[in-house]
Amino acid sequence: MSDITINEGDEYTAIFHGGPFDGTTDTRTATSDAVDDEVTVYADVEGLQTAFTYKATKTRQVLDQTSVEYEYDAADSDPVDDLQDRGDRSGEFDRE
Repeated sequence: MSDITINEGDEYTAIFHGGPFDGTTDTRTATSDAVDDEVTVYADVEGLQTAFTYKATKTRQVLDQTSVEYEYDAADSDPVDDLQDRGDRSGEFDRE
């Protein structure tokens, strides 16, 4: 993806575009001598743990700061109904 040098243990900034984490950032630690090509982040949606996948699209380095831009990948993420399509689910997860 790029010729930026990063070493295991180095920190970099992940910038998320699209999906539920649009516009947020996260400080990540490299687990190898490369940034993650794909990142899965989790959020509770209606009380259920939901996985959202983001794929790296651009890496840049300014001085000693590395940042990676990630785009939301709906096809590889857990399905989530649009808010207007959820309807009334009160009691749906009740146990008797």
